[in-house]
Amino acid sequence: MYVLGIDIGTSGAKALAVDEGGRISGRGYAPYPVIQAGPGRVEQEPSAWWSALAQAVRGACTGIDTRLVAALSLSTQGASSFLVDASGKPLHNAITWMDTRAGRESAELAEAFGDEIVYRSTGWAASACLDAAKLRWLALNEPSLLERASRFVSTLEYVNYRLVGRYAIDPTNAAARQLLDLGSGTWDPRLVAWTGADPSLLPELMPTGDFLGRLEPEAAEALGLSPQVKVYNGAHDQYCACLGSDTLHPGEIMLSTGTAWVLMAVHDAPLFTASRLSPGPHIVAGLWGILASLPSAGSALEWLRREISDFGYDELNARLLGRRNAAEDLLFLPLLNGGQFPAEDDRPRGAFLGLSLGHDRWTLAAAVMEGVAFQMRLALEEFSSAGIESSRINVTGGALRSPYWKGLVASVVDQEALALADPDSAALGAAAIAGVGAGLWADLGAAVRGMNPGSIIEPWPREERDRLMAKFGRYRAGLEMIDRQYGLEAGAPRQGAKS
Repeated sequence: MYVLGIDIGTSGAKALAVDEGGRISGRGYAPYPVIQAGPGRVEQEPSAWWSALAQAVRGACTGIDTRLVAALSLSTQGASSFLVDASGKPLHNAITWMDTRAGRESAELAEAFGDEIVYRSTGWAASACLDAAKLRWLALNEPSLLERASRFVSTLEYVNYRLVGRYAIDPTNAAARQLLDLGSGTWDPRLVAWTGADPSLLPELMPTGDFLGRLEPEAAEALGLSPQVKVYNGAHDQYCACLGSDTLHPGEIMLSTGTAWVLMAVHDAPLFTASRLSPGPHIVAGLWGILASLPSAGSALEWLRREISDFGYDELNARLLGRRNAAEDLLFLPLLNGGQFPAEDDRPRGAFLGLSLGHDRWTLAAAVMEGVAFQMRLALEEFSSAGIESSRINVTGGALRSPYWKGLVASVVDQEALALADPDSAALGAAAIAGVGAGLWADLGAAVRGMNPGSIIEPWPREERDRLMAKFGRYRAGLEMIDRQYGLEAGAPRQGAKS
């Protein structure tokens, strides 16, 4: 028997076929583009998610008997949302979690309720990237679309609808939309009323792991599966990665390295901090995920590769491993989508500091990778300041495919770093949800135990780590300079904070 874990991320769809022993029997992947639709506008076509999902599932099932596939579940990007009509057809492209067009509405949200109240109610500071501001933007700027809309959905419920005919969302994805009241676990009527939209537009809230139904015949045909396959409600990709990396006990921390980099600590209660760490309900009942997100992380390196200097990742790693101090006199501040945690604000922008004619593409790439690692270190320090102490960090995601970046992370975190054997922890987490639903494993802990073992990442030699920490001090000074440029003083209120 097999279960499928499907991850619909920012850059593509991944599918893993996992057997009842927790072993990966097949995997598939299909990419889709991010559409830069204008200043601050970052979109995707929902139909591209579906096409890529179907391709990824067929790839994962190559060589196995699809009659033995019992169940599937989804891991999805959060807060990439759009309106659909009564037939389930998207009325416009998805406004992704990277989109900041609703900056004015975000500021109005903070002013209407008070940013501290918004944060403590939803787990997020008022954000242009989340759905309260985006739904109000649609109500104000696209009223004709709102009149034709049947639902306002994000990735999970749209794909659930394509699979089984139900617009179902789970608590981890609902919390990421800034429309959920964490205390009650229900849609917040005050926030929904503020958007100007009808509450009936919001999807059905169901627990992670609930049985949604069997595949619709059209979906089964598209995926090459039997209509008897059961579908279980999935979760937000970062929470699935937390599950798939076996980060399930209070005090443990996961670093997920994808388009965005996310630090998530497991805690036994919601935690609210001055730096706006984001609490949300964990997949495991009774636990909470405490999250810090760096949107311009993996996306920053891909931006450099796409827009400035095309290079192969294998060659990049080979060159940088041979000269780990290549960017000694060059700093990169990864604020390409505005400020990042722990000082999030839509206004500041990224910069290279110290750029000269002597720098080549490899130096620029090294500086980008260092800047992302330094920003991650700043976020990690916020967990410590909030009382979350960890002696080890579980690392998953695409950066593990880079020996250079992997060693850089281990050298910067100042604690033991564990590289998980399979970087696709989010898809593994989704497979665990499906497997528990199908009865393959007794509970989620049993499902992931041993599924994705890790190995300690060796940090660089002490002298190189000392060099990095000295440069980290200069990095802090560079961020402070950018803050001053945009009129932001230490401790000043932030605006337009992002997920």
